[in-house]
Amino acid sequence: MIRRRTGRWNGTVIVALSAIAVGVLLAESALVLLAIPPIVFVGYSHLTRDPVVSLSVDHHLAPTDPTHGESVEVTVTVRNEGPQPLADVRVLDGVPPMLSVRDGTPRHGAVLGPGESTTFSYRVEPKHGVHRFEPVTAVVRDVSGRLAMVTTLSTSTAISCRSPVRTIPLERVVGNRPGATAGATTGSGVEFSTVRSYRFGDPPGRIDWNRYARSGSLSTVSYREERTESVVLCVDARRECYLSAGPAEPHAVLYERVAAREVLDAVTAAGTPVGLSILSAESTWLAPGTCSHHVGNIERTLEDDTTLSLEPPDRRTEDGCVDAHVSTLQPAVRADWGVVLFSPLCDDVPVEISRRLRERGCSVAVVSPDVTSGNSLATAFSQLRRRNRIATLRRADVPVVDWDPETPLEPTIRRSVGR
Repeated sequence: MIRRRTGRWNGTVIVALSAIAVGVLLAESALVLLAIPPIVFVGYSHLTRDPVVSLSVDHHLAPTDPTHGESVEVTVTVRNEGPQPLADVRVLDGVPPMLSVRDGTPRHGAVLGPGESTTFSYRVEPKHGVHRFEPVTAVVRDVSGRLAMVTTLSTSTAISCRSPVRTIPLERVVGNRPGATAGATTGSGVEFSTVRSYRFGDPPGRIDWNRYARSGSLSTVSYREERTESVVLCVDARRECYLSAGPAEPHAVLYERVAAREVLDAVTAAGTPVGLSILSAESTWLAPGTCSHHVGNIERTLEDDTTLSLEPPDRRTEDGCVDAHVSTLQPAVRADWGVVLFSPLCDDVPVEISRRLRERGCSVAVVSPDVTSGNSLATAFSQLRRRNRIATLRRADVPVVDWDPETPLEPTIRRSVGR
């Protein structure tokens, strides 16, 4: 809590002292008498005690699970939990950074007695993702208005606007079927491969007993082994990717976070090991895994505003960033893994990264949120270059999900990877 003087009575003091000085110089008692009431008020303001501030805040959302673009009414209730009345309470709600107020105002003022509360509401239009409210700022002034106590009220309220991806055709990314791919070696798998002569020590369960019953000769059946594949979600969070369709619109990195979070659910539902890579000035790497704790770490990383900042990084990507990012990914990503790259394709870096990963043997797919809407010449040029990059990737047999954030994600994925 911060205590500060408002300076409300400074002008009054100057006027009163000036009146006294002029009255003395001119021997005008009336001027001296006129200065007495302001001085009394100023003296009273110095006798008042600091207000005891103890406030609580509560948010109510309607609806609680909105869809993209659906208006949400935010009702804020502020209560005076202290024993003293608060003569002047001014509140500014912490609207989530990526949302804008469509109706009403997040500012409110009231007089609160002990135990009393005040309520106000406004409307926001949420976009895809989880939007957490920032702390509420409250300014409480004493009766005289000379002092102000500034405090913040924390809240855990968040608007969750999900675009669920329940299932996706992972075979386009990781192999012939979700979670596994046929190996080149044979052994104790489930798919029939070959029959050979029996060798001492072969497991009894792999002996062809039907052939032994017919011919009396022992033979061993080999099956094609399957190995579990892994998928790495790669989020392009370079400064260059912090682009938006307008000043009040979310940027592409936020949409990347949303898409990666939804694809994560679909991959884990298929039982596929999943990892995370974040391409930025300070790259993040989480090796693939399947346990709930590991998946929870990925979820928290994707929703962490520190790791994936809502504001563009201070430093632009340096020259040679392709080599830097690929050198980070290549030692960690096995050649038989699948990589899902989330990027707005605002430059050629993701195209080059995809090409090098393909050369390594990885399966690559790209999910690209389109934030190039607009009618300006510069926007049209950006749209053209982005379409060219998409065409380049598709010619290289890299599936590209060209996602308009105004539409649901799952149908777009199914249409795109089924091309």
